[in-house]
Order: sequence, then structure tokens, then C-alpha cells
Amino acid sequence: MDRIDKLILKHIGKNSVSGEKLAHLTGISRVAIWKRIKKLEKLGYKITHTKNGYFLEKETDYITPFEIEKFLKSRYLGKNFIFFEETDSTNIRAKEEDFPHGTVVFAESQTAGKGRKGRKWLSEKGKGLYFSVVLKENLNLENFTVLSLLFPVAVKEAIEKHIRNNIHLKWPNDLYINGKKFSGFLIETEIEGNEITKVIAGIGINVNNTEESLKKIETPATSLLVEEKREINRKQLLADILETIEDYIESFQSEKILKKADESLLWKGEEVILPEKDISGKLIGINKDGGLI
Repeated sequence: MDRIDKLILKHIGKNSVSGEKLAHLTGISRVAIWKRIKKLEKLGYKITHTKNGYFLEKETDYITPFEIEKFLKSRYLGKNFIFFEETDSTNIRAKEEDFPHGTVVFAESQTAGKGRKGRKWLSEKGKGLYFSVVLKENLNLENFTVLSLLFPVAVKEAIEKHIRNNIHLKWPNDLYINGKKFSGFLIETEIEGNEITKVIAGIGINVNNTEESLKKIETPATSLLVEEKREINRKQLLADILETIEDYIESFQSEKILKKADESLLWKGEEVILPEKDISGKLIGINKDGGLI
């Protein structure tokens, strides 16, 4: 979706507008207008065709750039919003292009979405939030572990304003409700010398995913819909998440991030096993470097 698509939606959202007038307003042909209308309809916009022209009767449930603009209050995060109805992976797309700082790459569905260690992330179209945040400023290797914790801490805080359940952090960056995972993060970096030049934070959240669709996942999984017994407004939720992430990035207080992560740590005070490191013991908390104690 580009500037012309948004301009068309803006005009036909107010009154019926003829193809001829839209062509004049956008600087493209009437045939090109017709093709764009058809494309918008495929994205879920309900557009009526009358003798007076085109009229936007109902907005799409998809989170297009035109839709997110209505909710977004962040200063820069998400202002450059790249939308895909379907793609292989938003992290892959974010790495392929030289997007500016604060870009958000969003997909309604991913065919090759992945979490940590290459684990596949199931992306049900139009139900979850699957996106990548591109950061290029104020990055350094010293606080990378804390930066990687920033994203789940911020996402947790934003989501808890919309739900009744408590969310827990499974170190280093999975979010759980009632003992089941509903959100995962994949943080990737580009490094030159001793400097991080780019961080791409891939975020997947099961929002309105149905219980039936979640059965396809090998490990126990859930969604906000399943736990809350109601649908969540994905557009408002995404806008709130981006605003909260931006606030945490701008203030970047390591102590605050680590404290929040520690307070919500899953299995804190319990006996745990870390199979990757062949370690078992009582989980005390998170240390000043962002590691486990």
C-alpha cells in the first residue's frame, strides 16, 4: 500500500467519489484507479460502486498503513510502516532493504516465521501480530542483553493494559499466560567492528488465534482470545505496543528493564532445568547483566 492507495481511501471514506475525480486527485488514469480499487477490495475493504462513484462502506480488519495511522501515537516508531498481506518472514524483509530507523515491517501472515533456534512460528492470517522493528540509532554491544529484554518487557506492559490475566517472561524472551506461550521474539543484529549498526526485533503475538488453530503447534501454546474469552482490537494493541517500545528505547534505563524482567520471571523461586547448558537448580532471578541467577 502506497501514498496513492491511502489518498483514495481518504477521499472515498467521506463521500462517493467518481473514478474521474479520483484520477484527477491522484494524477493517475481511471483504469489505474479501478485496478487499485480492486486491490483494496482484496485486502478486505468493502467498497460500493454506485452511479456517484466509489464509497468506502467498511474498513478492513487487516492492519494496513492506512489503518494503523488512525491509532498510532508514537513519535517515530512505525511511522514508516511496511505492510505485507503474506510474506516469508518480516525479519527477512527487514534485512533485505535499508529501511530507516524506526521502520516497522508487518505481515498478516508469514510462511517461514521463526523464533529462537530456528523454531517455526505459526502465523494465522489476520489473527495475530507478526512484525519486525528496525533500530539503527543509540546502539552498543555493552547493553545488548538488556536491549533484548526491553522488547518483551515493553510488549508485556502494553498488552496487560488490554487484558485481565498476568503475563510472565520466560527468559530470555518468550511471554506466557497461564503456563502457555503466546508471544516470542527473535532479535538479530548487524555488527561492524565493535559497534552494532542495526537491530531487527522480530515479534510474534497470538492475539485472536483460535484454540483449534493452536493445536497445530507442538508445544503448549495459547492466545489472548483463548485466555480472555474475547477478541482483542489488534490495531489498537499494535499501536500501544509500538508506543511503549518507543518509550522504553527513548528512556533506556537498564535498571528499570532488568527489574521489570525479574519481577515477571516465569518459574522464579522454583527448581528448573536448563537442558541447553545441562544445568539444574533453583531459579533466583535475573542479574545486572540480564543473565539468570
